[in-house]
Amino acid sequence: MKVNFFIDENQPEYIDFHVKKLTPAMQSMVDELQKQDVLLWGYQEKVVTPLKLDEIIRIKTEATEVHIQDISGIYKVKQRIYQLAELLPDNFIQISSGEIVNFDFIDHLKLSGNGNIVLILNSGDETYVSRRYVSKIKRRLGI
Repeated sequence: MKVNFFIDENQPEYIDFHVKKLTPAMQSMVDELQKQDVLLWGYQEKVVTPLKLDEIIRIKTEATEVHIQDISGIYKVKQRIYQLAELLPDNFIQISSGEIVNFDFIDHLKLSGNGNIVLILNSGDETYVSRRYVSKIKRRLGI
């Protein structure tokens, strides 16, 4: 397959595909590209801030609120975890019904003998993978 890049900072970005058939792999790639345009707004007190996806460490439900932790702080968001899971690109992985982590911020894992997984984030924070999501994480890591 031939691939061309035409770089011009003065032009709006767009992608055209010229294919004979749309395969599931191509559709997956399109879905991922479209997710890169996701813009999330975080709330702190009375300040609303756009959040960059590549700076988000984790998204967590606390009580009835959803919080996003990024490299600069913790923000409230109005979406629910299941809505965010559908919007976010593949480097975000849901580890429980109430938490999503950015794969890029995982430092290492602790595997226990009973099959539990503890994720250690680059910040030193620990979080636990719920049993329902253990197989998904293992598949993703190839373990």
